[in-house]
Amino acid sequence: MANPITFAFAAALATALPAATWAQDFSGSPSVTLRLSSASPAGMEDSRALTDMAEYLSEATDGTVTLKPFFASALFDEIKGMSAAQSGLVDMAIACTCNMTKQTDSMLFSDLPYLWNEMDNGREVWDSEIGEQISEEMRENLGLRALAFTPSGGGYRILWNNSGEIRTPEDAKDVKIRTTATPLEQDFWRRVGAIPTPVDIGETYSALQQDLVDGEHLQPAWLTLLKHDEVVKYGTEIGAVAVYRVLVINDDSYDKMDEAQKAAFEEAVQLFEDRAYGYNHALRDQEIAKFEAGGGQIYTPTEEELEQWREIGRSLWDSDTVTSTVPAELIQKVLDAQD
Repeated sequence: MANPITFAFAAALATALPAATWAQDFSGSPSVTLRLSSASPAGMEDSRALTDMAEYLSEATDGTVTLKPFFASALFDEIKGMSAAQSGLVDMAIACTCNMTKQTDSMLFSDLPYLWNEMDNGREVWDSEIGEQISEEMRENLGLRALAFTPSGGGYRILWNNSGEIRTPEDAKDVKIRTTATPLEQDFWRRVGAIPTPVDIGETYSALQQDLVDGEHLQPAWLTLLKHDEVVKYGTEIGAVAVYRVLVINDDSYDKMDEAQKAAFEEAVQLFEDRAYGYNHALRDQEIAKFEAGGGQIYTPTEEELEQWREIGRSLWDSDTVTSTVPAELIQKVLDAQD
Protein backbone atom coordinates (compact mmCIF):
# COMPACT_ATOMS: atom_id res chain seq x y z
CA MET A 1 0.00 0.00 0.00
CA ALA A 2 1.31 3.39 -0.93
CA ASN A 3 2.22 5.73 1.91
CA PRO A 4 0.93 9.31 1.90
CA ILE A 5 3.34 11.74 0.24
CA THR A 6 3.74 15.15 1.80
CA PHE A 7 3.08 18.25 -0.25
CA ALA A 8 6.71 19.31 0.00
CA PHE A 9 7.92 15.98 -1.31
CA ALA A 10 5.35 15.94 -4.12
CA ALA A 11 6.41 19.44 -5.12
CA ALA A 12 10.02 18.26 -5.21
CA LEU A 13 9.02 15.48 -7.59
CA ALA A 14 7.99 18.03 -10.17
CA THR A 15 11.35 19.78 -10.18
CA ALA A 16 13.33 16.87 -11.54
CA LEU A 17 12.02 14.63 -14.28
CA PRO A 18 13.71 11.24 -14.69
CA ALA A 19 15.76 10.64 -17.79
CA ALA A 20 14.38 8.17 -20.30
CA THR A 21 15.43 4.65 -19.39
CA TRP A 22 16.67 3.95 -22.91
CA ALA A 23 18.50 5.80 -25.67
CA GLN A 24 16.91 6.11 -29.09
CA ASP A 25 17.48 7.99 -32.33
CA PHE A 26 14.44 10.10 -33.21
CA SER A 27 15.97 11.84 -36.22
CA GLY A 28 13.67 9.92 -38.55
CA SER A 29 10.59 10.11 -36.34
CA PRO A 30 7.51 12.11 -37.37
CA SER A 31 6.58 15.33 -35.61
CA VAL A 32 3.47 14.62 -33.56
CA THR A 33 1.33 17.02 -31.53
CA LEU A 34 -1.25 15.56 -29.14
CA ARG A 35 -4.00 17.95 -28.01
CA LEU A 36 -5.60 16.97 -24.70
CA SER A 37 -8.88 18.24 -23.25
CA SER A 38 -9.29 18.47 -19.47
CA ALA A 39 -11.88 20.13 -17.26
CA SER A 40 -9.51 20.25 -14.28
CA PRO A 41 -7.78 23.52 -13.38
CA ALA A 42 -4.01 23.67 -13.68
CA GLY A 43 -3.43 23.14 -9.95
CA MET A 44 -5.34 19.85 -9.69
CA GLU A 45 -3.28 16.70 -9.20
CA ASP A 46 -4.05 15.21 -12.61
CA SER A 47 -3.23 18.53 -14.31
CA ARG A 48 0.11 18.78 -12.55
CA ALA A 49 0.89 15.18 -13.50
CA LEU A 50 -0.06 15.88 -17.13
CA THR A 51 2.28 18.87 -17.15
CA ASP A 52 5.08 16.62 -15.91
CA MET A 53 4.15 14.05 -18.55
CA ALA A 54 4.29 16.65 -21.33
CA GLU A 55 7.75 17.81 -20.27
CA TYR A 56 9.06 14.26 -19.96
CA LEU A 57 7.63 13.25 -23.35
CA SER A 58 9.23 16.20 -25.10
CA GLU A 59 12.64 15.44 -23.57
CA ALA A 60 12.40 11.68 -24.10
CA THR A 61 11.53 12.02 -27.81
CA ASP A 62 13.94 14.85 -28.63
CA GLY A 63 10.98 17.16 -29.12
CA THR A 64 9.32 15.00 -31.77
CA VAL A 65 6.20 14.42 -29.65
CA THR A 66 4.44 17.40 -28.10
CA LEU A 67 1.65 16.94 -25.58
CA LYS A 68 -0.51 20.08 -25.30
CA PRO A 69 -2.97 19.89 -22.39
CA PHE A 70 -5.83 22.40 -22.32
CA PHE A 71 -7.06 22.76 -18.72
CA ALA A 72 -10.15 24.19 -17.00
CA SER A 73 -12.52 23.24 -19.85
CA ALA A 74 -10.66 25.58 -22.23
CA LEU A 75 -11.73 23.26 -25.04
CA PHE A 76 -14.55 21.12 -23.63
CA ASP A 77 -16.08 19.97 -20.38
CA GLU A 78 -15.42 16.37 -19.37
CA ILE A 79 -18.35 14.74 -21.13
CA LYS A 80 -17.88 16.65 -24.40
CA GLY A 81 -14.11 16.28 -24.16
CA MET A 82 -14.37 12.50 -24.08
CA SER A 83 -16.71 12.57 -27.08
CA ALA A 84 -14.24 14.84 -28.88
CA ALA A 85 -11.45 12.33 -28.25
CA GLN A 86 -13.64 9.55 -29.56
CA SER A 87 -14.40 11.44 -32.77
CA GLY A 88 -10.78 12.57 -33.20
CA LEU A 89 -11.57 16.24 -32.72
CA VAL A 90 -8.88 16.14 -30.02
CA ASP A 91 -6.27 13.43 -29.52
CA MET A 92 -6.60 12.83 -25.80
CA ALA A 93 -8.96 13.50 -22.91
CA ILE A 94 -9.27 12.88 -19.20
CA ALA A 95 -12.52 12.55 -17.25
CA CYS A 96 -13.97 11.11 -14.07
CA THR A 97 -15.21 7.56 -14.57
CA CYS A 98 -18.67 8.79 -13.56
CA ASN A 99 -18.70 11.01 -16.65
CA MET A 100 -18.04 8.10 -19.01
CA THR A 101 -21.61 6.81 -19.04
CA LYS A 102 -22.26 8.27 -22.49
CA GLN A 103 -19.56 5.99 -23.89
CA THR A 104 -19.67 2.94 -21.59
CA ASP A 105 -21.25 1.61 -18.40
CA SER A 106 -18.21 -0.58 -17.63
CA MET A 107 -16.92 1.83 -14.96
CA LEU A 108 -20.16 2.41 -13.05
CA PHE A 109 -18.92 0.16 -10.24
CA SER A 110 -16.28 2.76 -9.33
CA ASP A 111 -18.86 5.01 -7.65
CA LEU A 112 -20.35 2.37 -5.34
CA PRO A 113 -20.08 3.50 -1.71
CA TYR A 114 -17.52 1.62 0.37
CA LEU A 115 -16.20 -0.39 -2.56
CA TRP A 116 -12.66 1.03 -2.19
CA ASN A 117 -10.98 -0.20 0.99
CA GLU A 118 -8.15 2.31 0.61
CA MET A 119 -7.75 5.41 -1.56
CA ASP A 120 -4.83 3.89 -3.48
CA ASN A 121 -6.48 0.53 -4.14
CA GLY A 122 -7.42 1.75 -7.57
CA ARG A 123 -4.06 0.60 -8.85
CA GLU A 124 -4.73 -2.96 -7.74
CA VAL A 125 -8.08 -2.94 -9.52
CA TRP A 126 -7.41 -0.96 -12.68
CA ASP A 127 -4.16 -2.87 -13.30
CA SER A 128 -5.94 -6.21 -12.92
CA GLU A 129 -8.08 -8.22 -15.33
CA ILE A 130 -10.88 -5.73 -14.64
CA GLY A 131 -8.96 -2.80 -16.07
CA GLU A 132 -7.71 -4.90 -18.98
CA GLN A 133 -11.26 -5.85 -19.95
CA ILE A 134 -12.42 -2.23 -19.75
CA SER A 135 -9.50 -1.14 -21.93
CA GLU A 136 -10.20 -3.85 -24.52
CA GLU A 137 -13.87 -2.89 -24.65
CA MET A 138 -13.04 0.78 -25.11
CA ARG A 139 -10.64 0.09 -27.96
CA GLU A 140 -13.06 -2.23 -29.71
CA ASN A 141 -16.22 -0.14 -29.27
CA LEU A 142 -14.93 3.42 -28.97
CA GLY A 143 -11.55 3.53 -30.67
CA LEU A 144 -10.04 4.84 -27.42
CA ARG A 145 -7.07 3.50 -25.47
CA ALA A 146 -7.45 3.73 -21.70
CA LEU A 147 -3.97 4.75 -20.61
CA ALA A 148 -4.24 5.25 -16.85
CA PHE A 149 -6.73 5.48 -14.00
CA THR A 150 -5.86 7.86 -11.15
CA PRO A 151 -7.59 9.33 -8.05
CA SER A 152 -9.08 12.80 -8.30
CA GLY A 153 -9.62 15.90 -6.21
CA GLY A 154 -7.79 14.77 -3.10
CA GLY A 155 -9.25 11.28 -2.91
CA TYR A 156 -12.23 10.32 -0.76
CA ARG A 157 -15.17 12.68 -0.74
CA ILE A 158 -15.88 14.30 2.63
CA LEU A 159 -19.35 15.01 4.00
CA TRP A 160 -19.41 18.79 4.46
CA ASN A 161 -22.18 20.73 6.20
CA ASN A 162 -22.98 24.07 7.80
CA SER A 163 -25.26 22.74 10.56
CA GLY A 164 -22.96 21.04 13.07
CA GLU A 165 -20.74 18.04 13.73
CA ILE A 166 -22.01 14.83 12.12
CA ARG A 167 -20.63 11.62 13.59
CA THR A 168 -23.14 8.91 12.68
CA PRO A 169 -25.91 8.47 10.11
CA GLU A 170 -28.38 9.36 12.84
CA ASP A 171 -26.80 12.82 13.05
CA ALA A 172 -27.46 13.30 9.33
CA LYS A 173 -31.18 12.60 9.63
CA ASP A 174 -33.24 15.26 7.79
CA VAL A 175 -30.07 17.13 6.74
CA LYS A 176 -30.51 18.43 3.17
CA ILE A 177 -27.54 17.08 1.18
CA ARG A 178 -26.75 18.51 -2.24
CA THR A 179 -26.51 15.70 -4.79
CA THR A 180 -26.24 15.23 -8.53
CA ALA A 181 -29.16 13.66 -10.41
CA THR A 182 -27.52 10.22 -10.06
CA PRO A 183 -30.01 7.70 -8.58
CA LEU A 184 -27.25 5.83 -6.72
CA GLU A 185 -26.10 8.95 -4.86
CA GLN A 186 -29.64 9.96 -4.00
CA ASP A 187 -30.52 6.46 -2.82
CA PHE A 188 -27.50 6.41 -0.49
CA TRP A 189 -28.42 9.63 1.26
CA ARG A 190 -32.06 8.62 1.46
CA ARG A 191 -31.04 5.44 3.26
CA VAL A 192 -28.85 7.47 5.61
CA GLY A 193 -31.99 9.44 6.54
CA ALA A 194 -30.84 12.68 4.94
CA ILE A 195 -32.79 14.58 2.29
CA PRO A 196 -31.06 14.28 -1.10
CA THR A 197 -31.45 17.56 -2.99
CA PRO A 198 -30.25 17.72 -6.61
CA VAL A 199 -28.45 21.01 -7.28
CA ASP A 200 -26.14 21.93 -10.16
CA ILE A 201 -22.57 22.30 -8.90
CA GLY A 202 -22.46 25.88 -10.18
CA GLU A 203 -25.43 26.78 -7.98
CA THR A 204 -24.31 24.92 -4.87
CA TYR A 205 -22.43 27.84 -3.26
CA SER A 206 -25.55 30.02 -3.19
CA ALA A 207 -27.72 27.05 -2.15
CA LEU A 208 -25.46 26.49 0.86
CA GLN A 209 -25.31 30.19 1.62
CA GLN A 210 -29.09 30.55 1.52
CA ASP A 211 -29.72 27.32 3.47
CA LEU A 212 -31.49 25.68 0.53
CA VAL A 213 -29.18 22.76 1.30
CA ASP A 214 -27.25 22.04 4.48
CA GLY A 215 -24.29 20.16 3.06
CA GLU A 216 -22.63 18.26 0.23
CA HIS A 217 -20.40 15.24 -0.42
CA LEU A 218 -17.29 16.46 -2.24
CA GLN A 219 -13.51 15.97 -2.48
CA PRO A 220 -11.51 18.50 -0.42
CA ALA A 221 -9.73 20.03 -3.44
CA TRP A 222 -13.02 20.90 -5.13
CA LEU A 223 -14.43 22.31 -1.89
CA THR A 224 -11.74 24.98 -1.68
CA LEU A 225 -11.48 25.48 -5.44
CA LEU A 226 -15.19 26.34 -5.60
CA LYS A 227 -14.84 28.40 -2.39
CA HIS A 228 -17.48 26.29 -0.65
CA ASP A 229 -15.22 26.37 2.41
CA GLU A 230 -16.62 29.88 2.88
CA VAL A 231 -20.13 28.49 3.47
CA VAL A 232 -19.51 25.16 5.26
CA LYS A 233 -17.73 24.81 8.57
CA TYR A 234 -17.90 21.10 9.37
CA GLY A 235 -16.61 17.98 7.64
CA THR A 236 -16.86 14.27 8.35
CA GLU A 237 -14.44 11.67 6.93
CA ILE A 238 -17.01 8.99 6.10
CA GLY A 239 -14.72 7.41 3.46
CA ALA A 240 -17.59 6.31 1.22
CA VAL A 241 -16.52 7.22 -2.30
CA ALA A 242 -13.08 7.66 -3.87
CA VAL A 243 -13.24 9.38 -7.26
CA TYR A 244 -11.09 8.19 -10.17
CA ARG A 245 -10.25 9.65 -13.56
CA VAL A 246 -9.41 7.84 -16.78
CA LEU A 247 -6.86 9.18 -19.28
CA VAL A 248 -7.47 8.13 -22.89
CA ILE A 249 -5.99 8.59 -26.35
CA ASN A 250 -7.69 8.14 -29.70
CA ASP A 251 -6.39 5.00 -31.41
CA ASP A 252 -5.61 6.86 -34.64
CA SER A 253 -3.71 9.54 -32.73
CA TYR A 254 -1.69 6.87 -30.96
CA ASP A 255 -0.72 5.38 -34.30
CA LYS A 256 0.68 8.70 -35.51
CA MET A 257 3.74 7.88 -33.40
CA ASP A 258 6.43 5.45 -34.53
CA GLU A 259 7.54 2.56 -32.33
CA ALA A 260 10.29 4.51 -30.56
CA GLN A 261 7.88 7.34 -29.78
CA LYS A 262 5.26 4.89 -28.52
CA ALA A 263 7.80 3.36 -26.16
CA ALA A 264 8.64 6.80 -24.76
CA PHE A 265 4.94 7.59 -24.57
CA GLU A 266 4.29 4.50 -22.44
CA GLU A 267 7.04 5.64 -20.04
CA ALA A 268 5.44 9.07 -19.91
CA VAL A 269 2.08 7.51 -19.05
CA GLN A 270 3.68 5.61 -16.15
CA LEU A 271 5.22 8.86 -14.94
CA PHE A 272 1.79 10.51 -15.13
CA GLU A 273 0.20 7.77 -13.03
CA ASP A 274 2.94 7.82 -10.39
CA ARG A 275 2.84 11.61 -10.09
CA ALA A 276 -0.97 11.77 -10.01
CA TYR A 277 -1.13 9.40 -7.03
CA GLY A 278 1.56 11.36 -5.20
CA TYR A 279 -0.01 14.72 -5.91
CA ASN A 280 -3.41 13.40 -4.86
CA HIS A 281 -2.18 12.65 -1.33
CA ALA A 282 -0.40 15.98 -1.13
CA LEU A 283 -3.41 17.91 -2.40
CA ARG A 284 -5.69 16.27 0.13
CA ASP A 285 -3.39 17.20 3.03
CA GLN A 286 -2.98 20.74 1.71
CA GLU A 287 -6.69 21.47 1.20
CA ILE A 288 -7.77 19.95 4.51
CA ALA A 289 -5.13 22.07 6.27
CA LYS A 290 -6.45 25.14 4.46
CA PHE A 291 -10.01 24.36 5.56
CA GLU A 292 -8.97 23.89 9.18
CA ALA A 293 -6.81 27.03 9.14
CA GLY A 294 -9.95 28.96 8.18
CA GLY A 295 -11.74 27.71 11.28
CA GLY A 296 -13.34 24.60 9.79
CA GLN A 297 -13.57 21.36 11.76
CA ILE A 298 -13.24 17.84 10.37
CA TYR A 299 -14.40 14.84 12.38
CA THR A 300 -12.99 11.32 11.88
CA PRO A 301 -15.52 8.71 13.04
CA THR A 302 -14.53 5.89 15.35
CA GLU A 303 -14.44 2.40 13.83
CA GLU A 304 -17.81 1.65 15.43
CA GLU A 305 -19.32 4.83 13.98
CA LEU A 306 -17.77 4.22 10.59
CA GLU A 307 -19.25 0.72 10.48
CA GLN A 308 -22.71 2.29 10.67
CA TRP A 309 -21.95 4.30 7.52
CA ARG A 310 -20.47 1.24 5.78
CA GLU A 311 -23.51 -0.90 6.54
CA ILE A 312 -25.81 1.61 4.89
CA GLY A 313 -23.53 2.16 1.90
CA ARG A 314 -23.03 -1.52 1.20
CA SER A 315 -26.77 -2.18 1.48
CA LEU A 316 -27.03 -0.42 -1.89
CA TRP A 317 -25.01 -3.14 -3.59
CA ASP A 318 -28.07 -5.42 -3.63
CA SER A 319 -30.50 -2.68 -4.66
CA ASP A 320 -32.26 -2.62 -8.03
CA THR A 321 -30.39 0.61 -8.79
CA VAL A 322 -27.08 -1.26 -8.68
CA THR A 323 -27.94 -4.79 -9.80
CA SER A 324 -29.53 -3.51 -13.00
CA THR A 325 -26.19 -2.03 -14.14
CA VAL A 326 -23.36 -3.57 -12.08
CA PRO A 327 -23.11 -7.39 -11.95
CA ALA A 328 -22.58 -8.86 -8.50
CA GLU A 329 -19.65 -10.91 -9.82
CA LEU A 330 -17.90 -7.70 -10.92
CA ILE A 331 -18.27 -6.22 -7.43
CA GLN A 332 -16.73 -9.38 -5.99
CA LYS A 333 -13.84 -9.23 -8.47
CA VAL A 334 -13.12 -5.63 -7.41
CA LEU A 335 -13.12 -6.64 -3.75
CA ASP A 336 -10.87 -9.64 -4.44
CA ALA A 337 -8.40 -7.49 -6.39
CA GLN A 338 -7.92 -5.32 -3.28
CA ASP A 339 -7.06 -8.21 -0.96
